[in-house]
Amino acid sequence: MGLISILIKFYIIILMLRGVMTRQELYFNPAGKFVAAATEPIFSTLFKKLTKASTDKLIPILIIFLTVIYALLMALFYGDLISSLIRSISDILGFLMLFYIASVYLGSFVNTYSAGAYTTYFYRIGLFWVKLTRTFIKISGNKIILPTIIVIFLAYVITHTLLLSAVSVMGGKVDFIFLLKTSTKSGLMEFVGVFRIITWLIIIRTLMSWVSPDPRNPIVQMLITITDPIIEPIRKVIPPFGMIDLSPIIALLIIEFCRIFLIRLISLIFV
Repeated sequence: MGLISILIKFYIIILMLRGVMTRQELYFNPAGKFVAAATEPIFSTLFKKLTKASTDKLIPILIIFLTVIYALLMALFYGDLISSLIRSISDILGFLMLFYIASVYLGSFVNTYSAGAYTTYFYRIGLFWVKLTRTFIKISGNKIILPTIIVIFLAYVITHTLLLSAVSVMGGKVDFIFLLKTSTKSGLMEFVGVFRIITWLIIIRTLMSWVSPDPRNPIVQMLITITDPIIEPIRKVIPPFGMIDLSPIIALLIIEFCRIFLIRLISLIFV
């Protein structure tokens, strides 16, 4: 099921990228061509009479459809449809929370020294949450990023709590405070799990640098976009010594320290 989960989440990312790309980017940008190749067979078959603006509005429905497919596959594996549906929805909710948080964070580097080739797309994906946050909190510039991340996290906690509450109602008993704590802990642990992903991305980038990858490759550019905001600030403080660059190693040590510290802190708070 792990591979199926990865594939479904990867395709959700592709769908979300399609939603923020223009028609020109889909056909002329290297990443856009990949997104178009992965989605056009479906969109041209099911929605061939609709404009791109209209099909973009249907992307959330496709994501829900993928979640249902995910639940059915889990049901075949675990043998319990209701439990599989809850697990699949929880998994997708956690993934979307992390992806939106990452998009808001990476999008904040647009027009800065750390901006990667695809930072603009992350900026567009996270823009909805930034605008939503600004309707409640009037903060200009990148100071809005932290409040936006908090809003995304709260949206996850509320949605996840409602999901667990709906299931508890079926069982005849609802302890809302307990479910709220459970959802909060689940969201925090999902967030901490990103540190592992970032660790592997930095390791992959470091290994790739030994073989001089094609800088025009979309995967290479996306990897740089994600890891540069972490590595570059360290590199400015501790510049490379000739051919030796210690910034990735220092970044890995800092990330691992933060991960262990947060796990212990969460465990203490939510005993």
